[in-house]
Amino acid sequence: MMYQFARPDPHPQDVWTYGGFWVRVVAYVIDSIVVWAILALLGLLLVPPSLSFSIFDPQPIGGSGGDYRISYIQHADYTILSTTPHMHWNGNGMFELISLLLPAAYFIVCEASTLQATPGKMVCRLRVTDLHGNRITLLRSAGRYFGKYLSALILGIGFLMVMWTQRKQGLHDILAGTCVIRREARAPAPPPPLWG
Repeated sequence: MMYQFARPDPHPQDVWTYGGFWVRVVAYVIDSIVVWAILALLGLLLVPPSLSFSIFDPQPIGGSGGDYRISYIQHADYTILSTTPHMHWNGNGMFELISLLLPAAYFIVCEASTLQATPGKMVCRLRVTDLHGNRITLLRSAGRYFGKYLSALILGIGFLMVMWTQRKQGLHDILAGTCVIRREARAPAPPPPLWG
């Protein structure tokens, strides 16, 4: 027989824990896909469509080899001297500028918003807070974002620090005074034993 006061709560409250390394990696992959999709759409709008490729045609002994370029809309005014892939400037530089600024704005604004998370972090039930659990400012969010370059610059060790620091903070989190927390469901208490 089970008494009313001994029943476990059917709706246990969620608890906040520090976000671990792998769940943060999953959130980052989701965010990278979102940013890539936005940049792809903007690229279609800002960069004129072009079909451009090179063919390296070595000639037999005594002949001269050369590169041939077939191109539509965007004229080719130079020759490519190797078959290696290369980057070239598309248009007036607007797309290149946006491709640098958009990811920064995405992470900085989303993490400083009232949601305290990017879409990838929301899917993984993560939030970015200050050390007291409060919402972070745009300035702190910018410091956290640009601190990620330092975390990457030291061979990614700044990101790996999430695995062994007490609050699961990366170097960029420590520098900005932030932490990433995760909402997890508290397990319901087991029922009390029945004493025959």
